[in-house]
Amino acid sequence: MALSAEEYYNLALQEPVTPVGNEKAKAQLLLAIKGKPDYLPAYAELSYVYVREYQNGWGKYRAASLDEARAWADKAVVLGNDPKNPYHNDFKAPWYRAIVYWNDGEFVRSFQEFEVARNLIPDADKDKNEADLDADMAEAYVYFGEPDRAVELIENAKKKNPGFAYWYLWTLGRAHYMAKRYDEAIRAIDDIYKMVDPVPNDVRLIKAASQAQLNLADAPTTMAEFSNNDTGWSITKSGEYRYNKDADRQHWLAGLRLAGLKEA
Repeated sequence: MALSAEEYYNLALQEPVTPVGNEKAKAQLLLAIKGKPDYLPAYAELSYVYVREYQNGWGKYRAASLDEARAWADKAVVLGNDPKNPYHNDFKAPWYRAIVYWNDGEFVRSFQEFEVARNLIPDADKDKNEADLDADMAEAYVYFGEPDRAVELIENAKKKNPGFAYWYLWTLGRAHYMAKRYDEAIRAIDDIYKMVDPVPNDVRLIKAASQAQLNLADAPTTMAEFSNNDTGWSITKSGEYRYNKDADRQHWLAGLRLAGLKEA
């Protein structure tokens, strides 16, 4: 018996962030949309699945993944703007489109879209949703070149949502790295180790780069652990992310090189 759109959507949310898990999530979300074409959450989440594919370089053509993400986010926004849709004015549609925008280097447009989403957040669970949005927007500020603003957003979000998810600390660690506060970056990542087991592999990139900038002997070991889990990741792939300032890109790549990440 076929599952409901909501059931397919929930299954997709439970898939691990791996190449196989991402493909399964895609399939489940497409089934949700096929069964319920006006189900906005599935469109928004499918957009994010393609963002993950772009970020991790899992697709055959990285730019095509981001194009798909934009197309699904745009469809979610159209559904959200329809007064007849059950999810009319759902805040997730502009939120997920904001994520696409900054990943494509459209930072100002992204910040504007985040604010559109903020204004649509309902009173139910408002504090948590606003905290998650701010923590998410903080990552955009990291790539925009304002790490101190990112730290401010994360710290305020942690206060508003004491049960925050580990990814708040991922962004906090990355922001501290970009602000050249390498000790603080390592502390933020070490706190993730206390929250989840096993830790997501990419936290090791931030830790290794920070250790390397501090000339700590553990940096190559941490990077080796990362590379053993993701043999395809490289300086080249890391450098393909959009930054507002190339100097920030080079700062990040410098730490990865010092820690021993392969070039290509």
